[in-house]
Amino acid sequence: MKRVVFAGWVVGVCCVWSLAASAAGSGPSEVGVRDVENIWSRAFVTGDAKALDDLLDPAYVSVSTNGVSRPKGEIIAAASRFAAEHPNTPISPLPPTSTISLKGDTAVVTHHGAQETSVDVFYYRQGHWHAWYSQHTKVTPVS
Repeated sequence: MKRVVFAGWVVGVCCVWSLAASAAGSGPSEVGVRDVENIWSRAFVTGDAKALDDLLDPAYVSVSTNGVSRPKGEIIAAASRFAAEHPNTPISPLPPTSTISLKGDTAVVTHHGAQETSVDVFYYRQGHWHAWYSQHTKVTPVS
């Protein structure tokens, strides 16, 4: 019986390794960008500093609607504060109004909201997407 359980465990581990290898080797894709945007949202809302550190390039910068630039460290600190001040905030998936444009190993995600438009720029390296830059711009109401 122990051999059967051990054999099942070995087969399971091999399947997981195989799936991970095929996912990493599949290259950049729109599905991968959508997934990493959702991981980013979850990490920010929950204050997951490790996930954000892995996702954001060391030189990552986010420019606010007021033109204030914030480096990676400030974004991770803001996520920690947000999670502490807003526990159990629902995590929203990437909305269908967002567009993804792939150019080789680079992706540009444009978020179209009622109050602002924002752009996230990613690059794909060693099997993973990394956020490099974000820009947020207020939407001016049409009068």
